Amino acid sequence: MKSLCTLLLCSLVTTAQAADFAAAFLETGLGTRGLGMGAFVATVDDASAPYWNPAGLARLRGSTVQSSLQSLSQGRLQNSASFALNPRGDMGFGIAWSHASVDGIEGRTSNGQFTGPIEDGANAFIVAVGRTVGPRLSVGLAMKIFNQKIDTPFSSAATANGSGFDFGAQFRVSERTWLGAGVRNLGAKLDWKVPRANQQSSATEDQLPRVLLLGASHQPLTGLTFAAEFRSDNGHSANLGAEWALSPLLTLRGGLNRLGAENGSLLSAGLTLRPMRIKTLQFHYAYLADPLEAGGRTTIGLALAF
Repeated sequence: MKSLCTLLLCSLVTTAQAADFAAAFLETGLGTRGLGMGAFVATVDDASAPYWNPAGLARLRGSTVQSSLQSLSQGRLQNSASFALNPRGDMGFGIAWSHASVDGIEGRTSNGQFTGPIEDGANAFIVAVGRTVGPRLSVGLAMKIFNQKIDTPFSSAATANGSGFDFGAQFRVSERTWLGAGVRNLGAKLDWKVPRANQQSSATEDQLPRVLLLGASHQPLTGLTFAAEFRSDNGHSANLGAEWALSPLLTLRGGLNRLGAENGSLLSAGLTLRPMRIKTLQFHYAYLADPLEAGGRTTIGLALAF
């Protein structure tokens, strides 16, 4: 059973570095805009801020809801939904949900006999708040609650529950330049209960690695944004990204992720379509190279602003 759980946990991993810790599906990202751009900690100002940087909620105006569906190779799926509200302009609130699963896993005996399907799924729920502190600085805090369940034939399900906190900040250097910083997985851990023989179970605790993010974004021209981001977790890497609003109808974005990482850099690209030429309705698309080198990751999303 222990070997089976280890195999299933690895099936949810989307990066080589993430293979070293539990709840690795959290590193897959949320929404589509940040995935397409890559460097997002200093740029985010939409409903995906609870995940990328909760301080970005203070830059949001009005209310926004968005959802996304991410399809990966080898039967991996990840869905997300988020909502953000900033009624006054100085304080924003957000909630987000992310679900990851692996389909098509078959349970078999040592001689290859089929025993039944194996179900593996994980969820993360995020509640966040962002507030301005003075005319240039905004800070944010997010609380994360996550769980995972592995259900196998002829055995009780192995379950895990955990929680943690993220902290973020954004500083407006000028009207066109922003700095951003974030710390993820403060006090975050995952507690596993794995069933064993004689109606007993074993318990283990996995600490999630702390992630430090530092970034900057700049608009040299109206509608054109360049961003850079430094990341430190189990190693060190950098992301570069750009976003260009060609017209009220179309925005393009692209990025180069994990520069300096052991598994090499990854390309990303995306776009946003606004059929009504306003922000009320937006269709998002993002494509990323898969760190598992098993095809690409395609994400589609829908956002509504009101």
